[in-house]
Amino acid sequence: MMSQEQLRDVTEDLRKAIEGEVRTDPASRMLYATDGSIYQILPLGVVFPKTQDELSAVVEIAGRHGVPVLPRGSGSSLAGQSIGAALVIDCTRHLNRIVNIDGEQRTATVEPGVVLNAFNNAAAKHGLQFGPDPASADRATFGGMIGNNSTGAHSILYGMTADHVIGLDVALADGTTARLEDVSVREAERRAGMGMLEGALYAASLKVRDEYADEIRARWPKTWRRASGYALNYLLGWSASAPPRWEESGLGHNYPPLGAGRINLAQLMVGSEGTLAAFRQATFHLVPTPEHTCLGVLAFDSIVAACEATPGLLERQPTAVELIPRALINRARAVPAYAARLGFVQGDPAAILVVEFAGGEAARLREKVQALGVGGVVAETAAQQAEVWAVRKVGLGLLMSVKGDAKPLPFVEDMAVPVERLAEFVRGFERILAEHGTGGDFYAHASAGCLHVRPLINLKTEQGIELMRSISRAVVDLTLGLGGALSGEHGDGLSHAEWLERGYGPRLTEAFEVIKRAADPKGLLNPGKVIDAQKMHENLRYGANYKAETWKPVLDFTGQETLLGAIEMCNGAGVCRKDGGVMCPSFQATREEMHSTRGRANLLRGMLSGRFPMAELAEEAVHGALDLCLECKGCKAECPSGVDMAKIKYEYLHHYHQSHRRPLRDYLFGYIGTLGRLGRVATPVANLTMRLVPKKAMGLAKERSLPRLAGKKFSAGGQRGGDGVLFLSDAFTEYFYPEVGAAAVDMLQAAGYRVVKIPVVGAGRTLISKGFLPQARRHAERVLTAIELIDPLGEMPVVGVEPSELLTLRDEYLDLLPGNEKARGLSWRAYLIDEFMVRPGKDGRLRFEALAGVGRGEKVLFHGHCYQKAQPPAEDGYPSGPAATRAFLEGMGYEAEMIQAGCCGMAGSFGYEAEHYEVSMQVGELALFPAVRAAGDVRLAASGVSCRTQIEAGTGRKAVHPVMLGRQDAIAADE
Repeated sequence: MMSQEQLRDVTEDLRKAIEGEVRTDPASRMLYATDGSIYQILPLGVVFPKTQDELSAVVEIAGRHGVPVLPRGSGSSLAGQSIGAALVIDCTRHLNRIVNIDGEQRTATVEPGVVLNAFNNAAAKHGLQFGPDPASADRATFGGMIGNNSTGAHSILYGMTADHVIGLDVALADGTTARLEDVSVREAERRAGMGMLEGALYAASLKVRDEYADEIRARWPKTWRRASGYALNYLLGWSASAPPRWEESGLGHNYPPLGAGRINLAQLMVGSEGTLAAFRQATFHLVPTPEHTCLGVLAFDSIVAACEATPGLLERQPTAVELIPRALINRARAVPAYAARLGFVQGDPAAILVVEFAGGEAARLREKVQALGVGGVVAETAAQQAEVWAVRKVGLGLLMSVKGDAKPLPFVEDMAVPVERLAEFVRGFERILAEHGTGGDFYAHASAGCLHVRPLINLKTEQGIELMRSISRAVVDLTLGLGGALSGEHGDGLSHAEWLERGYGPRLTEAFEVIKRAADPKGLLNPGKVIDAQKMHENLRYGANYKAETWKPVLDFTGQETLLGAIEMCNGAGVCRKDGGVMCPSFQATREEMHSTRGRANLLRGMLSGRFPMAELAEEAVHGALDLCLECKGCKAECPSGVDMAKIKYEYLHHYHQSHRRPLRDYLFGYIGTLGRLGRVATPVANLTMRLVPKKAMGLAKERSLPRLAGKKFSAGGQRGGDGVLFLSDAFTEYFYPEVGAAAVDMLQAAGYRVVKIPVVGAGRTLISKGFLPQARRHAERVLTAIELIDPLGEMPVVGVEPSELLTLRDEYLDLLPGNEKARGLSWRAYLIDEFMVRPGKDGRLRFEALAGVGRGEKVLFHGHCYQKAQPPAEDGYPSGPAATRAFLEGMGYEAEMIQAGCCGMAGSFGYEAEHYEVSMQVGELALFPAVRAAGDVRLAASGVSCRTQIEAGTGRKAVHPVMLGRQDAIAADE
């Protein structure tokens, strides 16, 4: 057990020795207590070394004090190898340089914190990529992939990470450095005599190579798809089998790729889970990016049938064969970002196989797909293929979106068998699940004999825990009986290591220990992994003793069963740590774990379950984490598990401010509609008052100017007859930018509609955002009453121009007023102006015909509001969200292109608040501002008032609402 004195001493020494941060506060420890697995262990602290030498210094100083260390990447591991009672070394913040890409030699050198997608984007300039492609490529780091021996969908061509590593620069357990690379056995013998840890590691490796060779050949898995134990077979340059397409990888004919009489301890390090050394940098081979690819999507009436077909498909030399089950497809339909991508699924198959071919001739690839002879969908274009792969790659998270305490859990999910025995494996696994009275979902790498299987279990009960152990024992025996590997992808960690001796036998377990004791004699490198492992049911995130309670929420959480259920939807996969997209703009800007959706969920769960170290600090830690949540709803749209952190934040703010005083500015922004109405009485005086507001005292950013009240109003009268449309005027449109509302009314009237303004301004969005939930509920009731007085039958569509307000009618009203049929009916007939205009009227004609052609082919760049991007596909089949904006602009004759950016960074009042201003602008600089600056004189459009304000603040360019664009050009055309 680590003493507080030990921890204090090592912390002091580290802070003296390195510039990188050293954190031992309760919040940081809680944030790093979990990964993508079912486990939770509080670390001793977290260190963020700035250089490779600082990384070595951390290992050396910790070792001197007898403190264990645990190098960590993005923490997306599924077996628990990236958590432990150790000092976590986070390599993602600073150790993320691409040191070199050599296009001619097809090699690269990187630091451990480089993310795979970011690297591949850089390598693409050379026509190259890293071969292994884990589904987590948008956040997986090279350090993590090397520690895990990662691979992905194309492993039948590219094998495992170990097959690509040329050399590793490592920090050994005593902090000394070594370069591990391909050397002759004679050179290895010379190095073994050097003494120190490097010499001991070489000596132990040669000993295993010589003394355990027969046992390795006899007991090793019959499948090449192995991420379990130490890679002892690489010491022999031997494998019982090889990836089917390996010879076409461009990495030679030998498998593993090692010449006779050679040894490469870098390959031994791959898959060692940080238990043998910490990686400073890695050098590896690259492969050419395929010129063309083509996908075939084949339907089957059972998972077993799909698996039976796989060996025959491999004879046709595909580059990937992936299994997607019905359960995954159904769950994708519930997540907006993925529901829109399911066009490749026809009917309701029990399973589909995605078969990919790659090569130099696109026409030939299509012929190969068509020659499969079982029908199905052909995905030829890059866009079509991206849809398929996007759904496949989030399979893990989608399966975890199951509501309730029983979840599909990762504890036997990546065992691999020879592909010719895959169907037999599935039948056996299904039998085991049936015997245990539960079910599970199968998906992933059919071509490699490595299906991900997640039994449905409730680990909050003793019965569930025993069920997990019993299933594990049975599946381990099934796998071993078929010549399989205990892990084909996700490593041993805490879930598999208990079974290593069962799989490899005592003699090879002894060989693992020989390697471990030589490399890490004190046992301080990620202890408890591979060697000296815990029982698989220990240190569970949820266990029989897990208890958590929440306050009574104002919002309705029955869709997630409870508020606690909504928080526990986060499984830790870390999709929110990705670069790009909308989700977690504050994480993208700060790279801080606490500002990811996962980080916030971890802190909330820690507070509610009483597991937060120093519980009295938990509430403020949670408040601090949620403080930078921009409420963009990106997680609602993009988190495959369906975490909705914006909704959770609204609820938390309401709860928090029952016992904590609100800042005055909350009332300024929350009640902006009321203030606007009062200010309208004497506009000049109100504007003068706004200019004189003491920004510092109010906590407002000095760089921002509050908007000016407009001196005029806009009306919706003047037209008789025609079908009626209700217009929702929000506070900003009503009091600050009435010209936008006027343009929308003119457009609706030109389309033949009688427009009636709802007399209550806004939907209450600003109240919700600040956590004024009871007040927001009362406002919603007033809106519904006002609408009913005008439209008692509930037949008139409701149209608005401000996404955050109008879309509140679809989303939050259902949570504020659960079971209210008026609210439900309103949600079905509420449209943004662009959505309404691209739908045909009762006569079948498009509503924007009066404006058709006003754009005259002029190019327009538009920025989609985050709430638009969070919308699911419309059930009527017409465009919604940004797709509706594009269709609207194109319908008016513009060449429309959406800016590929996430959140603008303003997020209502967020960007006006002094302590948030810097992050607000950093978010804008991620993608939006650079895209606008690069656009030249192209006209800009944005539906959100916050977005337009932020674009001007960050670039000096003015963006207008799409309806203003049409109005301006229509007027110009008439002159």
